[in-house]
Order: sequence, then C-alpha cells, then structure tokens
Amino acid sequence: MFTDMVGYSALTQRDESLALQLLEEHRQLVRPLFPARGGREIKTIGDAFLVEFASALDAATCAVEMQQVLHEHNLATPPERRIQIRIGLHAGDVIHREGDVFGDGVNIAARIEPLAEAGGICVSEDVARQIQNNKLADCTLVKLGAGELKNITVPVEIYRLVLPWQKRRPEFADRAAFFLAKKSVRRAIVAVAAVAVVLAALWMRRPSEPAVPASEKRLAVLPLVNLGGEARDEYFADGMTEELISSLSSVRELSVIARTSITKFKGTKLDVAEIGRALSVGWILEGTVRMAGEQAKVRVSLVDVASQKALWTQEFGPTIKDVFAVQSAIAMSVSDALKVRLLAGEKSQLTRRGAGNAEANREYLLGRSQLNKRTGPSVMQAIEHFTHAAADDPGFALALAGLADAYSLAGAGYGTLPRDEANRHARDYAVRAVELDHTLAEAHAALAYVKFRIDWNWAGAEAGFKRALELKPGYARAHEQFGLLLAILRRFPESMAEFQRAQQLDPLSLGVSNGIGRLLHFERRYEEALVQFKRTLEIDPQFPEVHFNIGITYLAMGRHDEAIASLELALKLSNNRTVIAAMLGVAQGFAGRKADAQKIYDEMVAKSEAPYYLAVLSAGLGETDRAFKYFEEALAQRDAILIYMAVEPAFPQLAADPRYGQILKKMGLAQ
Repeated sequence: MFTDMVGYSALTQRDESLALQLLEEHRQLVRPLFPARGGREIKTIGDAFLVEFASALDAATCAVEMQQVLHEHNLATPPERRIQIRIGLHAGDVIHREGDVFGDGVNIAARIEPLAEAGGICVSEDVARQIQNNKLADCTLVKLGAGELKNITVPVEIYRLVLPWQKRRPEFADRAAFFLAKKSVRRAIVAVAAVAVVLAALWMRRPSEPAVPASEKRLAVLPLVNLGGEARDEYFADGMTEELISSLSSVRELSVIARTSITKFKGTKLDVAEIGRALSVGWILEGTVRMAGEQAKVRVSLVDVASQKALWTQEFGPTIKDVFAVQSAIAMSVSDALKVRLLAGEKSQLTRRGAGNAEANREYLLGRSQLNKRTGPSVMQAIEHFTHAAADDPGFALALAGLADAYSLAGAGYGTLPRDEANRHARDYAVRAVELDHTLAEAHAALAYVKFRIDWNWAGAEAGFKRALELKPGYARAHEQFGLLLAILRRFPESMAEFQRAQQLDPLSLGVSNGIGRLLHFERRYEEALVQFKRTLEIDPQFPEVHFNIGITYLAMGRHDEAIASLELALKLSNNRTVIAAMLGVAQGFAGRKADAQKIYDEMVAKSEAPYYLAVLSAGLGETDRAFKYFEEALAQRDAILIYMAVEPAFPQLAADPRYGQILKKMGLAQ
C-alpha cells in the first residue's frame, strides 16, 4: 500500500504550520488501522505511508477503513482543515533489506497511487482479482483501463474501488476520464490544439484584443433535457442539440465536442465538473426543452467548468418553424460570451437556413434522430423523414444532404435497398444539396463521401472535404472521413493529422480512436496499432470493430492463433457480420485449419455472398487464381470495400502478384 496526502506540498508553501498540524492529525487517524489488519508500516516518506500486508484483502479492507475514518473526520471539520489522501494497492513480490522493501511490487504501488482521485483508492488487476468475490463494505470495483506508469514497461490494468459514500458514476464516464487523463492522450490533444492555434494566428494576423484564452475555448453542448416527459418529443431536444453543435463547429476559434462523445452523457447524473474533466473542456452549454404542441420553451445556460457558475442564461419560446433561428441566436450568444471573433463566412454559417414551414423542420429533426441510431431500420426511417422534409420544402438543402448521408449508409449495407439504387440516390441528392446551397458544409461533405467511397474520384473527394472543412473547421466527421481518404491514398502523415484533429473534437468516439489504430496498421506499425486498439477498448470493451481490427493486425504479424481468437470474439459481439466471418476464415486458412476455412467458404457460396468475401477466403485457402477471379467480379460491381486493397498488409502473397497491381490501377490507386 502506498498513500499520499492530497495538496500537502501546496499547503506547505501557503501555511507551513497548518500543514504540519494536519500531517500529524492524519498520522494519528490512520496509523492505528494498520496493525488491526496485519499491516506492517515500512516507512513514512514525508506525507506518504508505505505499508506491507499479508493479503490483498487485508490491504483493501484497511484502505477502505482509512478512507472511512477520514471521510467521517472531514464531515465535522472546517474545509481548511480537511484531510484527503490517495491510496494505491498492488500485490507482488518484494525484497526485504535492512528494514526496507524493494522491487516491482513497491514501484507499481507507488505509481498507482497518483491515479486515484482525492479521497479514493486505485488498485492493480492483481489486487482486483483477489478481492472481487469478497464483500468489501458495500464497495464496488470499476475497471478504468491500462495505466501509464512511469518507468514500468509491463502494462498494468487499473481499477477504481468505489466507496459507499462516493457518487456512483457510469462506468464509461470513469473510463473516459481515465483515458483522457493519460499523459500520452493529453499530449496528443494539446499538440493538435497548439498547432491549430498557431496556424489560426498566422492566418488571421489580426490586432489583438481582450479575449478568452484559446485553451479555454473548448466547449461541450450537453444533450438538452426533454422536460415534457413525452418520448415522441425527444427528437426535438436531440435535434436542437445536434444543430447547436453543428452551428458552433463552424467557428474557427472554438473547439466544439462532437455529438458522438456528447451522447454518452445523456441521462447521466454527473455534474458539470465531472463532465468537463471527462471531456477536457472549459465551458459547457446545457439546457432544457419543453414541448406544447407547435410551441417549445428552450432554456440554455453557458457554464464555466472551473467555477461551475453560469456566464449567462437565456430562455426562448420558438415554434417548430423557428427552431433554426433560435439555435442560431444561441450560437451567436455563445460566441459573444466567449469573445470569439467571427469572420463574415462564420456569421453566415451560424445563421443556418431551416425550412420555410414547421412540418419540414419537424421531419428533418426526426430524420436526423433516426439516422444517428445507425441501424438498418432506422436508416430506412430516416430516408422516409428526409423525403417528407424535402417534399414539404424543395429548397431545404439540409434535408437533401441528410438524404445523401442516409442513402450512402443504405448502400453500405444498412437497410434493404439494392446497393446500386442506394448509391445512385446518394449521388443525386448530394449534388442537388450543393447546387441549392454551396455554403452548406454538410452538403459538400456528403458529396465528397460519395466521390470517395462510390465514384472513386479521389481528387474530387479531396476537394470536397477541404471545402466542407473550410466552411466548418470543427466538423469532426468530415475530418475523420478525410483522414480515411488520405490513408487510402497512402498519404499517412496527412491522414494522421486529420484523425488527431477528429479525436480532439470527438475524444470519446470509438470510430475515431479505432481509425487511428487502423492507420497505424496500414503503415505496418503493428505494435503501435495494438496499443491504440487497446486504448479504444478502454472506452468500450464490447466494441466488435476493435476486436476485428486487432485480429487483422495479428494476422498481418503472422500470429494466427491470436488472430483467430480475436476474430471469433468480434464475430460473436457483432452478431455474425459477414466481413468478420470472412476474415476469420482467412486466419484459419493461414493457420493450417483448412477444413474450418472451407466450411465458411462453402456457407458463403450457398448464401451467394459478395465476391469480395469469396476472394479473401479463396486467398486464405491458397486458391490464388480463384481469388483474383472473385476480385475482378467485385471490381465490376464497384464494391466499396476494394479500396482497402491499396493499404491492407495482411495479404502479402496477393500483393506480390501482378494482377493485384492491375486491380489497383483500374481503381486509380497506387500499390
């Protein structure tokens, strides 16, 4: 056990006499608890204790008792005399020498202790395993993820021991805060932010004026709370939230957290400080919505995370018809409050153009709500709502951009539409959206994605993404998609810059974090890719896409048994996705389990699965000629998944065949 008093060094500088008094009080309170649980005090190091116990359970029980004694002491003590400590526990071998102890066990415990929150306890996986089946004073264990421990090369999984009087947070919030608190992650976010600030300063070259520091212009718009209690009105609150995020993302000086990270906090009871810490933001926009027929009451507050005080609060009473005007007014108020300088184009983006009637706006918001669910049925419902919105107002460019996005997903396997039909509609609606409003970032991004994934028009796609990001610099999804395009074009450093910017804007996005791992995999930086994939699992251990990519990375490394294990888990978590089943067959074939691979191949032939899947399975079975026959069929069908042939390193024997390069050439890609 390693303990440390919170804030002791700072207190010593302010009031040395008080610091020494509290140090002695702290020792008198906790020291008698050690022998009661068989603990042996090895030594004190200033305000810290190093204590040895015979068992992990004894150590954990003592740690809980220590925090309980201090908790009760603090309840009856003035704030300036309260004592808080952090405790770290690890179970491992130690070496006794001259009354002291040495070894990794001591070093790891000392490194774990700073990871605990004030008044909290963190333990290693070794300790967690030994105490998890024992009732420990109504405490619970929450897995945080792999800790970055100074000078400790072996990964150590860290757990938080939640005490009975502590607020029980959702596990994802604990994992998210722990993930973002890592030095490597924060360095990456700060580095990207610093580059963005420098580039913006060089670009603008404007006279300085009093303003909020750039580091504080990082904002999260929390999901607006539907006070009406009617589930059918939830779409309005969600739609208002998304439109606020979208409008504010067009302001170059602001870093606005994207919707995918924000939605993880919907319905939670976390306070502003906890959410701010989890997302590393300085400001939070929060509010409520109450619907009454066509009328809505919207109340929003801009809150300073550090002080938890509202900078301003406003109330609006729009009708459905006025919803876009209201979100524009809120966005302008936020910009004014944070002293953000708006360019002319940014002011235009903040006054987003909604539909001319209430029903079109309602249908659009319903469509966005369905599209965000990303399931086959919800995508089809989104198409229906966007179609109604466009019919009610033919000049509603946002609705057409929504249709382009929805049909692009339908063409990728979401829903029941034939791929060619879905792709044709995606292209048509994206073109019409740009023609209607050439200043709409969503329209340019939708058309760029069509040119990228469907048309294989690489130059056109790049120009489209760049235009979308000129119009809306904080458009996280566009940064992510542009990053993938650059990866396919083998422009890896540029790709990484886009993914890192996307992660700064959307720090809890599984897709972005996973995408960074894929990029490292494409570059054949396999060990780094595995580290990144494991970081992604800290956000959601059940995310099938990450296990899938871990499996492919192991496959590229020739570690076939590990690849099979990861792919089997991914297949189970994904409810048997075809692409994962195909790559599992490939891994089995490469591992010499030909019968298992042949079984998967035969099942896919019987189901008339897409030629690409039969091609990779044939490669796994060593049937190279048959693999290229299927690849040619997939090329004739313009299967979007073929683009990964330009960068996927898992098939070196195919890449060495001249026919591989010919296929890439037909797609306009370099080998």
